[in-house]
Amino acid sequence: MSTEQQKIQEPENGQQNSAGRTMEVDGVRDFVPWRIFVNQIDSYHGKKLADYFPEQIYIANTYDEDANSAKIEQEEEETREGGKDVEDEEEEEQEETKEIKEADAPTKLARKYEVVGTVMDSKYSPPDDVLMIINRAQGHEDAFLAELMRCGVIVYDITQDPSQVAEAQWALEAIASELLKMSAEKPKAFKRSQEVRHFILISTVMTWALSKPIYVEDPELPFTEADYRKRRPHANFKKHTQCEKDVVIMKKYPELKGKLKTIVLCCGITYGDEEGPFHYLFKMAWHNATELPIFGDGTNRIPVLHVRNLPTIVLMFVRDWPKLRYVVAVEHVRMSQKTIVKNESFIVIENNTVCHLRGQKISRAMASGKVRKIAREEAFLLNGVTQQNYDMVTLDLNIEPAYLEDANLEWYTDLPFSMNIADIAREYKTARNLHPVKIVVLGPPASGKTRLAKMLAEHYRVHYVHVESLIRDRINKLTNDIEAASKAKSPAAGEEDLGEAGDETDDDDDDDYAEYEIDEEDTDVVESWQAELDEIRRNLSENRGRLDDAILNKIFAKKLASKECQNQGYVLDGYPKTLRQAKELFGTVEDAENQDDVGDGEEEESAPKGFNAEIMPELVVVLDATDEFLTERLLILSEDEIQGTHYTEEHLIRRFREYRERNTDDNTPLQFFDEMEVHPLFIWVEDDPCPNMFSSFNLCLKKIGRPRNYGLEAEELADLQKRMAAEAKAAVIAETERQVAEELNRKAKREEKMMEWTNLLEKLKEEEESRLCIMGEPLRHYLVKYIFPTLTQGLVKVAELRPDDPVDYLAEYLFRENPEGKMFEPDYTETMSVLLAAIEDLQKDLLPRDEVDSGAERYLGRTEGPSTTNQDDEETTVDCAFYRTRAKSADTEILEDPRGARSSADEAEQ
Repeated sequence: MSTEQQKIQEPENGQQNSAGRTMEVDGVRDFVPWRIFVNQIDSYHGKKLADYFPEQIYIANTYDEDANSAKIEQEEEETREGGKDVEDEEEEEQEETKEIKEADAPTKLARKYEVVGTVMDSKYSPPDDVLMIINRAQGHEDAFLAELMRCGVIVYDITQDPSQVAEAQWALEAIASELLKMSAEKPKAFKRSQEVRHFILISTVMTWALSKPIYVEDPELPFTEADYRKRRPHANFKKHTQCEKDVVIMKKYPELKGKLKTIVLCCGITYGDEEGPFHYLFKMAWHNATELPIFGDGTNRIPVLHVRNLPTIVLMFVRDWPKLRYVVAVEHVRMSQKTIVKNESFIVIENNTVCHLRGQKISRAMASGKVRKIAREEAFLLNGVTQQNYDMVTLDLNIEPAYLEDANLEWYTDLPFSMNIADIAREYKTARNLHPVKIVVLGPPASGKTRLAKMLAEHYRVHYVHVESLIRDRINKLTNDIEAASKAKSPAAGEEDLGEAGDETDDDDDDDYAEYEIDEEDTDVVESWQAELDEIRRNLSENRGRLDDAILNKIFAKKLASKECQNQGYVLDGYPKTLRQAKELFGTVEDAENQDDVGDGEEEESAPKGFNAEIMPELVVVLDATDEFLTERLLILSEDEIQGTHYTEEHLIRRFREYRERNTDDNTPLQFFDEMEVHPLFIWVEDDPCPNMFSSFNLCLKKIGRPRNYGLEAEELADLQKRMAAEAKAAVIAETERQVAEELNRKAKREEKMMEWTNLLEKLKEEEESRLCIMGEPLRHYLVKYIFPTLTQGLVKVAELRPDDPVDYLAEYLFRENPEGKMFEPDYTETMSVLLAAIEDLQKDLLPRDEVDSGAERYLGRTEGPSTTNQDDEETTVDCAFYRTRAKSADTEILEDPRGARSSADEAEQ
């Protein structure tokens, strides 16, 4: 590897190549004449320069030995005249000459340019052809300058980012200072050196915005670069003008003559590919805006330049450096803002002859064709219109590129903007990956094709097309257009509709109004609309709400060929239904004849003929399932959902039969798509486990790929992020408020239950006092009051029924009357049992265990513990045995003392 080629070493000084590594050359920073520096290679202009130069061959100048020898002899003679000893400096001169020849002697090998530069976005991934990304962060100025000094060409574009004006001034001054320092340290070596650095400043015609005509008598005389000293900048571009002056007056350094060449390239308002300042117009047109804006009256002349001409001009400067220090780069055609936006005549001068040509327009190439004049106050309400866009679009400047016209420059296109709008629109769509998504979804009734079609249309943000809605929309559109045309017949109404700002009633505007609706200029527009509307209504009435295939296909063809479907795309739901409909809609004879004129290349030549590529779908999705499965699918729906649809039993059977008849192996619209090499995607609905058809939806996404339209731009993404942040913040606040409300509610309920708890404890204390009183009574009194009444009733039952086992019957009776077996406990009361149960429930729901009152704890302890079925059975057995024992003792007592028992019973009865 030669010393002129770079080696990859560890990162240093913050300078990285596209692979993230630092470029170093044996510790020596060598000058590389074929290396070109471009600031902000991720900008609109920077991308074109970075893509163009790596493919261009660097042509080196031959090393002039004779001229160099003459320089050396002249310097030696001057040294002798100055009284200096040549022999003392001979060794030093030989070393310097050796270094110069090694560094500056050009190679005869063909090389391509190397591109290095800076970026606006640190996350930008540069192309593979970009050699290195230089860090321009604060604190790396010395390393940045060192990289600039290595480059043979330094290109600074100040048209896109105003902050680059100060950087360009700093870079130029730093390079000049470094060269002056080299000249002071080694003057002879500096003079012998063939290192030539080219500094190109790309500026804008906005620095001429307020220039007054050169001759008052002839205000239409255009400016040229020879008049650059008389230019007057726009108020927002004064810093740009000062930067231009700094580049031009670099000749004040005679020491740098031949070592640092500078030039200002003043380019027009650039367009092409991403479209630059005109992007807002193309975006509005692509989004099917009903009207495109014209700022003011639109008669201002805008000097424009295709962006791909910019790197061509820069390369021409590098290979053949102009003697001028200021060059204007604009197209030679004079165009107004109205010319760009809408269809007007424009002027071109060829061979001293003034020609009036007819151009196309953005509004017709991508939108409806309507325009509207708006005031300055309304301009900034439009999405994408910035102050810089407004300043450039409202520029009124008549200027010509005198130098480039004589330089025989090979322009990217010979056609002016207005004559080349169709190609420019294609460039714009390609550069921004704006390609329509065209899908047809077919399938039997109830297969879910409408659901899937709407999901695809929403995901890809394209137009959903269905037969019923299409016919209804077409009738409404024709009706509205006829009414609008009728109103426009009067001069006042036409002036208001077309101009909205004054003088817009000329023949040109009338033609424009007619042309944006139909392509046939010789046809009476209103009559054709009325005839079409009458035909549709008559056919609907004759066919009971249906249209003939011929009329229906015409409506479909117009819809699919409309600007909205050509820009974004469409999802066609359930049409075409027959093979004949498919051939008539997508495969007309006229379209087949014109197919050879669409595009070029091997794909078009080898593609099947006989179809309309403009509206042909790229994917046909076919859903299918058995009739039984689809019928069962409909049974899930409620009666309200089925009413008013075609899914009733009588309609469904008929539709199933018609679909199967129309889609046999030999007669199906899929046969046509197969012949046209649009192979259908078959999806068996029964295999989709999700009722919302997400599996089928994902299969379609894998087949089509990612959306090919506008995503969220930086501003829209920032707004979305702000909105999401605000929503997240509101959700956090709402959650906090909810938690606080819940806590307050919980405290309120706790206080309420605490009061209930206190009341229950008071009642419990009262019951406990009653219990103590009961336990203090004699046993005889307790028996008479609490036992004998129930026992007497049992004995009466025994006497009435006379069971075989009176004792067992009496025991069961006593258990039935008091199943808990508490009757014979003196301290048991039903009130206390209820109180204890309520306290236990409150204690479980509200209070921790350590807050339970000690008195309540004692009573609650009696009811705690696990209770199983076996334990319940044992308790039941014990209770029954207890009752039997008490019953036997009662019988014995009665037998022994019948009078006492009778008296006790009487007392109990009383």
